[in-house]
Amino acid sequence: MIAGAIQGFIFNVATFLSRRKIEKPVLFLNLFVLFLSLNNLQSWFLEKNFLPHDFFLNGFAFPWYVLIVPMFYAFLVHYLAIEKKLTSYLRFSLVIFLLELIARVMISTMVNSGTWPETYLNRYNNIEDALTLAYSLWLFYKALQIVFRYRELDTQILDFDDLRWLKWFFYLGAGVFVLWMMSIVFNVTGLVQRPYSYYPLRLGSSILIYWVGYQAFFRYVVLKDRILLRKEIRKEGPIEENAGTKHERDEIAFSEIDAYVVKNQKFLDPHLSLERLSKEIHKSTSSVSKLMNAHAGCNFPDYINTLRVEEAKRLLGDSDFSNYTIVAIGLECGFNSKSTFYTAFKKFTGVTPTAFRKDATI
Repeated sequence: MIAGAIQGFIFNVATFLSRRKIEKPVLFLNLFVLFLSLNNLQSWFLEKNFLPHDFFLNGFAFPWYVLIVPMFYAFLVHYLAIEKKLTSYLRFSLVIFLLELIARVMISTMVNSGTWPETYLNRYNNIEDALTLAYSLWLFYKALQIVFRYRELDTQILDFDDLRWLKWFFYLGAGVFVLWMMSIVFNVTGLVQRPYSYYPLRLGSSILIYWVGYQAFFRYVVLKDRILLRKEIRKEGPIEENAGTKHERDEIAFSEIDAYVVKNQKFLDPHLSLERLSKEIHKSTSSVSKLMNAHAGCNFPDYINTLRVEEAKRLLGDSDFSNYTIVAIGLECGFNSKSTFYTAFKKFTGVTPTAFRKDATI
């Protein structure tokens, strides 16, 4: 638990030191990790009884957990650039946080002064837990709807990210919610007493800090790089009809196909297929495949990947693109994953993209 909290704080510091400008998605992601870390650190702090027993707010805890899910929800809508279409619920969440904070101060004061019995504080903790869980589950459900029905959204971000990593986050998040509900049940029924009832939840949330901190920040950096790269390397222009005829020789026909693919940068499209290309140039897939094998000396996938690798080599060797991540360059060159990019690059060049960039900049 303490290791997860420290990891979260290190992530916050490293993020703010590594970026000249803190964009809103990065800000809310860091707040999400920060409140998770503060919640875990506070639990560890209270469990160790570092405060003197006569402290007037002995046992008091800030309700950081109220803000955890709202911060992730705010990150999500800003990451997808749909903040103008959806409410972020930040103000409402802050109001809930302040109300719970005031209630905790009042009840803790009354209990520590001896005016109220300690059972009042325990009852309030259980009620607050249940209400906060309900609110968090509601926001979690709304975020779930956004991600699993994302194709209905009008956002250009979907051109760069398929959101699979976010779906995995929800699977992990659902597990954390189950642990949270179990903790409440244990507390209400008395099956397991505090703080032991929260151990599984704290451990699960610590793991979540590690995972989401890396995934979300890494994905966002790649996303921003891809958006900027696309502006630099993709040239817009009308798609021209193929001027070739069936009476021309195969070599001329292949040259026209090659010119069409290169001029219109079709190889940069990760969804390009033999069937799709054949349809665009009004030829059968079998004839295009034969032309590729005869005049390119390879099949269609290798032909397209060769062009992609050449484009990647150009960008990796250009100092103007040295600040962009290798993964972002590979994805913008038409590869649909890091693994396929590295495999194809090594196949056609004999070295990895990392080694190529290193040699090119020497």
